[in-house]
Amino acid sequence: MAAALLPTRQGIFSTLRSALSLPALAIPAITLNIPSFLPGIFESILRAVPKKKQTHSRRRMRQLAGKALPTLTNLNNCPGCGRVKREHTLCEHCVQVIQNLWGQERKGQERKGQEEVTDKEL
Repeated sequence: MAAALLPTRQGIFSTLRSALSLPALAIPAITLNIPSFLPGIFESILRAVPKKKQTHSRRRMRQLAGKALPTLTNLNNCPGCGRVKREHTLCEHCVQVIQNLWGQERKGQERKGQEEVTDKEL
């Protein structure tokens, strides 16, 4: 239906020739092998291709736009060591200190157990 409303190439050239009153020019025929249901789509979608490849940094900037990390507002001081920590969580420094103490106690108990076994063997 839309194709019927559009003038054909031959019609355009014949009106130009008559308007300019020039002798007939030999214009080569240009044909595109486009299916009949695609002429409207061809102009808008199929030719919408970027001229150059987008760089890695620009692609990452586009993908990460608006996805920044939120600022932390729930920070407190640890009552044990005074370092900054998040609310309702354990202080990382204090947890490491406790783990080291427990590790030392566990090693000490293993040594005592090994000494008792060697005493019983004698």
